[in-house]
Amino acid sequence: MRCKPKTISNTQNRVSVYNQFSRQIHDGSTASTFRERLAILRRNGTPEISFGLLILSVVGIDYALQTRTDNQRDDMYRELEREVRKDEEKTRIEDRRMLNNGTATKYKFQCIIRKVPQTFDGHKCLKDVKEGDIVGVIEEGVGPGGQYNLCSIERTKDSKEGDTKEVSIGWFPCSCLEKIGSKK
Repeated sequence: MRCKPKTISNTQNRVSVYNQFSRQIHDGSTASTFRERLAILRRNGTPEISFGLLILSVVGIDYALQTRTDNQRDDMYRELEREVRKDEEKTRIEDRRMLNNGTATKYKFQCIIRKVPQTFDGHKCLKDVKEGDIVGVIEEGVGPGGQYNLCSIERTKDSKEGDTKEVSIGWFPCSCLEKIGSKK
């Protein structure tokens, strides 16, 4: 039983020393050394709390910046998708106009397709063609850098009412076409 009173007095002694140092720091009545103040701060967990708050702040700021970047990227994707849809609609209207005017069947010259690019799938591209197909070039040097020709291809489609002709219009790379003659 003698150990317990001794432990209590040691604890009371520590608390009184802590209170004394605490008063010295806050009151400023007696100058304490830097080491004494640091010892007091270590005892009450201030460095650990400060370090934890710093880490939480950095993580919070990083999360906020990442969220803002993700939102900006999503907005940019939505804007690009809107522009592509507008461009697709404009292209469909132009293609219908060309088909209705008969411009799609009036070509300058014909070419044979020598190569079909693997990644050729845009909305303005001439689709469903294969090597050896013959296309009519309506306009030369269109598209980015003038590297494409506006081409048309007539296909015969079997239906219940009989054979119907279907005309497709689109861009095709000049480098994949070989000129075979001009129409008279």
